Amino acid sequence: MPASSFNMPVVGLGFLALVAVGCQGKGDVSGKVTYKGKPLAFGTVQFEGSDGGLRQGNIETDGSYFVSGVATGEAKVAVSSRNPKSSDFIPIQREGQKKPPPPPDRPGWFPIPEKYEAPYKSGLTYVIKGGANTIDVELK
Repeated sequence: MPASSFNMPVVGLGFLALVAVGCQGKGDVSGKVTYKGKPLAFGTVQFEGSDGGLRQGNIETDGSYFVSGVATGEAKVAVSSRNPKSSDFIPIQREGQKKPPPPPDRPGWFPIPEKYEAPYKSGLTYVIKGGANTIDVELK
């Protein structure tokens, strides 16, 4: 048997392994974010998928959110809800430009503990399946 014939099954298995890794599924996630039972009115939700990729979505005024394309498997989650009136959200003003408008009012905003701001320290993990996922993120 020629040496090249012997390598074919090994090469074929290697190719199949690469295809399997590349075909890892994705899921879309939606739900509500609450802190001590009260919906968050402003902020973001971030999912670190099983592939290490980060996907993020905005929190609406009723606490709802939507994040698309999260890798299936166990995901770490972070929630950020910084003060909407902070300087983090004020555009830089350059010399000669008009003063930017003030940030919009976010009625119902309240602070949450900083520990939730990073996926690696929030303690929040959820299993993501392919397709649509409904996950209510309850902060305590």
